[in-house]
Amino acid sequence: MSDNDKDNKNKNDGSKKRKNPWASDKDSGPTKGAGNTPKSAKPNPFGGQSPQNVYSLKEAQDKIKGMLPPSVGDNMKGPKLFLVGLAAIILLWLASGLYFLQPSENAVVLQFGQFHKSVEEPGLKWHLPWPVQTVEVVNVTNERRIEVGFRSYTSRSGNSTGNDVSDESLMLTGDENIIDIDFVVLWRVGNAANYLFKIRDPDATIKIVAESAMREIIGQTKIQPALTEARTQIQASTRELMQKMLDEYEAGVTINNVQLQKVDPPASVIDAFNDVQRARQEKEELRNKAEAYRNDIIPRARGQAEKLRQEAEAYRSQIVNRAKGDADRFTSVYEAYKLGPRVTTERIYLETLEDVLKNANTIILDSEKSGGSVPYLNLNELRNKPSASQ
Repeated sequence: MSDNDKDNKNKNDGSKKRKNPWASDKDSGPTKGAGNTPKSAKPNPFGGQSPQNVYSLKEAQDKIKGMLPPSVGDNMKGPKLFLVGLAAIILLWLASGLYFLQPSENAVVLQFGQFHKSVEEPGLKWHLPWPVQTVEVVNVTNERRIEVGFRSYTSRSGNSTGNDVSDESLMLTGDENIIDIDFVVLWRVGNAANYLFKIRDPDATIKIVAESAMREIIGQTKIQPALTEARTQIQASTRELMQKMLDEYEAGVTINNVQLQKVDPPASVIDAFNDVQRARQEKEELRNKAEAYRNDIIPRARGQAEKLRQEAEAYRSQIVNRAKGDADRFTSVYEAYKLGPRVTTERIYLETLEDVLKNANTIILDSEKSGGSVPYLNLNELRNKPSASQ
């Protein structure tokens, strides 16, 4: 038998005997169990028990080659197998750094646990695998919701109901009244890095900021406007104040909207409040009636006053113009008198008699007539007698 045949026979005999490469010669006996296992032996993940002595690298390579088929074990040497396995492990390690970003997501890359950079562009990305770098992915477009003053839930029947939280909803108004307010805050992540590392609990922080901002705005508003026309202004002012406070904290949060769900007086005083509201409505109604009466009487009085003012102005103009006319006439008469005193005097005398005798009962007697009768001429009868033409 040649030397090569002897070597092949020895190898075949060795491979048959070493069915478990990690088992020692002592373990080749027929019985194995807890009683026969040495105390120093450790469990073998590949089955069986680990050897008591420490193998060298060469012996480990021989064991691995013994597990492989003879053709593979003969053609692949130990260093090459080690390098191939190492290359495969490195490739798998590098491939573990691949990740994909959706358009609605931002990524924050951490290097040894500290912030390294932010990634906002969507697509396939890569980072140095763990433990060098890790990635936190945050959805920055999803609108999130926080409820203040109540907690809503959906019952088994599908109806949405809510429980009131009085510690959060009861607030003091500017005129020292208590009001019950429930509202919802809608927000999203604006800066992923600040959102992850600047605040410890974002939801709790936003809720505390929302309650604080609403209390400040309500504390500057009276109860009547808060219940009626000031709701829109309250929502806008609260959102602006919340955004300002969160920006000061560098929370990385954007407040989209604040929505008031309920603005009512407290349930314990609702009846008294309704009485006050009815009294205010009656007061407002009476005030409106008084305003209507005032709006009716004042313009009318102003019209009458303007009418009297215009009549007085017309009378003043008439008297002044008449006086000016009389003065001008007297001046003209005087000028005529200076030119002819005698004629002017007679004319004035005759005009005066005409004015005096015009309305007097006038009878002219003729005492020179004889016959015992007294002839007279009754001018009044002649004046009052209708003419023949009539």
